[in-house]
Amino acid sequence: MSESRSAIVTVAFGHSTEHLDYTFSSFAINRGVPLHAFIIGSELPKRRLDGIEYHLIAPVPDFSHPLREIYFRRLALIDQLDVDYALVVDSYDVLCLQPLPSFEKLVGDADVAACVEHQGSRYVLGQGYTASFLNGGVFFWNVPRSRDIRAEVVERGRTHFRTVADDQHCLNEVIQTKYFDRLRILPSQYNYRAYLNQRQRGWPTVDNLDGVMIYHNATCIPAAKKLSPVEPRAALPELKKDLTPLTPRDQFWRRFRQRFTKYIIR
Repeated sequence: MSESRSAIVTVAFGHSTEHLDYTFSSFAINRGVPLHAFIIGSELPKRRLDGIEYHLIAPVPDFSHPLREIYFRRLALIDQLDVDYALVVDSYDVLCLQPLPSFEKLVGDADVAACVEHQGSRYVLGQGYTASFLNGGVFFWNVPRSRDIRAEVVERGRTHFRTVADDQHCLNEVIQTKYFDRLRILPSQYNYRAYLNQRQRGWPTVDNLDGVMIYHNATCIPAAKKLSPVEPRAALPELKKDLTPLTPRDQFWRRFRQRFTKYIIR
């Protein structure tokens, strides 16, 4: 991918600023797209990596907690870059496994593109309910056209403290209620949240990351890094061919067995 008017951006403070090679530098696989790290603090990290452009940003008290400040200010800081498109990712748990298509292609005629959280059915203020609650850790923005959306989300976060990871609530409340017609929902491969060879109640478990473009699961990052490179697409098993139409009795037992296959994540 070569897109001179695009950027890949993270915002960090504290420990992660010295260790952006843990996950963020993986996005360097996207040749021609610069990596930008906005550092919230009083000085740039002593350990700075080639290929990442660092920006020092003074902290502000507006958001009550440094991590909450990162979550909201990253929505505004991308306006400092002279780009049309920006991919904004968490600094320490988002891993790029394959080169990405151009951001212009991914966002298309929308102003923002993102993936649904692993449990996408949620109540939200405003619209009331959505089946497509967006995860805030990976967002693609058309920077100039989304400026009003991002400003509204930031102001909502500045106005009232609910929790540290409040950006997801504000993003979904604003977008799902007022700007759903400016949203493109991407396939989960662009923000893959499943656990890798590990079980966690309420979460999906998989045994490989083939086909995944961006992996986002803090617990399983060490295991995911050992898998590289992944296959461009996951393998789709063949279904056993029915040689003849099934009788009603055969259909009953086939449906009965199907009820015990993995389907709904609990």
